[in-house]
Amino acid sequence: MMKILYVFTLIVLVFAIIMSLGFYVRVPEPIPEKMALRIMEGCLKGLGIFIGVTATLGVSQPFSPFLKNVGDNVYRVCTTGNLWMSKDKSLRITDQLMSGVSVRVYEPLSSIQRTDRPVFVFMHGGGWTFLSIDNYDHLCQKLAKDADVVVISLNHRLAPQNPYPAGLDDVVKIVTHISENANSLGIDSGRIAVGGDSSGGNLAAAAQLRPEMRGKISMLFLLVPVLQAVNLQTIGFKENVEYLHDSMNSPGSINFFLGYLGLDSSLYSDFLHNLHTTSEFKQGRFKFLFDQQKFLPKEFIRSEKYKHGMNVVENIGNETVFQKIKDKLLTPTCFPLMASDEELSRFPFTYVMAAGYDLIRDDAIMFAERLKDLDVEVQLSHIPDGFHNALVMFEGPLKTDVGVRTVNDIVKALKRL
Repeated sequence: MMKILYVFTLIVLVFAIIMSLGFYVRVPEPIPEKMALRIMEGCLKGLGIFIGVTATLGVSQPFSPFLKNVGDNVYRVCTTGNLWMSKDKSLRITDQLMSGVSVRVYEPLSSIQRTDRPVFVFMHGGGWTFLSIDNYDHLCQKLAKDADVVVISLNHRLAPQNPYPAGLDDVVKIVTHISENANSLGIDSGRIAVGGDSSGGNLAAAAQLRPEMRGKISMLFLLVPVLQAVNLQTIGFKENVEYLHDSMNSPGSINFFLGYLGLDSSLYSDFLHNLHTTSEFKQGRFKFLFDQQKFLPKEFIRSEKYKHGMNVVENIGNETVFQKIKDKLLTPTCFPLMASDEELSRFPFTYVMAAGYDLIRDDAIMFAERLKDLDVEVQLSHIPDGFHNALVMFEGPLKTDVGVRTVNDIVKALKRL
């Protein structure tokens, strides 16, 4: 089975490299390593085509375990996964089960005997659907070593086989386990940070909103997080959708939302065109997510035509669809930007990273601005030339300068713990 998996992975990679050399890819202009991003784009585009073909031929379902494994391998090869990196000898790295959840623990040997160590609980990205701790092994080693913290990386359950709230439940289990067993783990229960990138950032913010987590989390790290699904036509979407269009900024990522929420893929077009809500909803309490005038400072907007916000288009939407899905769309532990001011006011220090060329850039910025408006201690780190998965392209054959800067910024913030 593993041989077959590797053969399919190799086929996808060869096809992807050919595509990256032969097809036009719009790469963010400020980034000098354009070929690295073209290869990454080709790899993920090739993976998408491969998944589509196998689904069409009836060989496998789009999110089957087999295709998830192929995806993990392709992503690991085309970024800086553990294929390119050996274990750091300054760390003790172990795979464990904690409260029934598979984790990988990274412990700096220099502090292994201490009983007051800080810990960073990390959730990987992948749209709640793909990837694993292996894809982030290199990043977690870097964070543990350079920030001198224990890192616990979760293999939380994935959608669509395990939709919301399965993955979130796993996060809550781990944080609770660490908090209740801090002494035996050599952890300071007052120094527990929780974070992740993309969907992992979503899970981190959502965990803080769970009542049983109050007082357990000392710091949050929301790295290019996805935080809402009511407006998928934000200014950030419109400015960035043409960049890396077939990989990190593909509108096809909407299928990840649908899988996580346990919704049918037939709703894809409704979500893409913002027809999954109603005109009344767009003018209501969450209007700020649509016109973007209050919580998206102009300094983060590149296009002059969007500097004064968006016009909220009235009289569009689908009441029937909205009534079927609104409970999930508006649940804060699904999408934390929907949380009330009272809920957000209880957040601990929160580090929020936004990438300038990210499709969901505005989620991070608006969330940070809301926290700031509520006098929550927050650090917004906006990387103007950043892209969605830059934090895993800091080493290896596709290394980028912005990837290095992105990770160094996270390390600097982690040292506060």
